[in-house]
Amino acid sequence: MTSKTEDIVESIRGAIVSHRLLPGTQLREVSLARLYGVSRTVVRQALQQLAKDGLAELTPGKIASVAQPTPKEAREVFDLRRAIEKHALTTLMDRATKKDLARLRAHLKEERAALASADTEGIRTLGAGFHVLMARLSGNDLLADLLEHLTARIALILVLYQHDYDRHAECLQDEHQQFIDLIESKGLSRALALMDVHLKVVEVSLKMADVKPSEDLQLQRALQI
Repeated sequence: MTSKTEDIVESIRGAIVSHRLLPGTQLREVSLARLYGVSRTVVRQALQQLAKDGLAELTPGKIASVAQPTPKEAREVFDLRRAIEKHALTTLMDRATKKDLARLRAHLKEERAALASADTEGIRTLGAGFHVLMARLSGNDLLADLLEHLTARIALILVLYQHDYDRHAECLQDEHQQFIDLIESKGLSRALALMDVHLKVVEVSLKMADVKPSEDLQLQRALQI
């Protein structure tokens, strides 16, 4: 990808993670080209990459749109996330330095600040970012990149299936502190058990059923229903 294409991909992915772009939202090439000041070819390349990452749906003859994961896809995403995070945590436990722990604490401080200021977008973005940072610090960039892509897909799932994630934000941040403490004390078995519980909180908050997701998400958001 060109740098311009990468910039568009990251911009759209960031909007998805923060719930500013909702599942089913149309991604018109002409509009995006105008907004980003690039050609439609560059936009098309970005949309193709987003489709590969599971964040966009490209159907011949139809306008591209933000993806709407099915319940089956949602369950598979959480299964994969659990495996990735536990592997990253195990690796990080062996190699974490004082500098790594300091970075995790600094990140958690930003999370706390977002919660204190009722910055919903910041709470969601930083919460997902804490897990990506742990994966990054484990030393496996490919694994961290994959987890980063998964967090964007999870953001779509949270919107589609009526989550109550925000209600658990303070508790989840407390558990992030526990992860830092356990990494420092080399408490691997307890950390892995905590990861199971931690990720399950988000997963069980979803109302997933084998039904078609709502087609009125944009209207629902606009009316704050």
